[in-house]
Amino acid sequence: MNWDDLRFFLAVARHGSHSAAARALGVTQPTIGRRMAAFERQLGTKLFVATRLGQDLSATGRELRVHAERMELDALAAERASAGRDLGVRGKVHRR
Repeated sequence: MNWDDLRFFLAVARHGSHSAAARALGVTQPTIGRRMAAFERQLGTKLFVATRLGQDLSATGRELRVHAERMELDALAAERASAGRDLGVRGKVHRR
């Protein structure tokens, strides 16, 4: 499973529409639509149900959201833990 697919999925789940998710991610609405359609095909299930107000999560989508949000927290924690670790301390040490 591709993390980017989950990021796009979470954006739609949180914002309720492809357009709002696209704005949040800085991509176009057709990109969101294509990505979500491909993700649903890959999984072999519907994650969203279209309504006149936007996109609602299906039962499978609600279950996936719980796991995706946990994965997101772990990914962010890993990013924070590793940020700047390879930079080390640089420069000259001067005695006074």
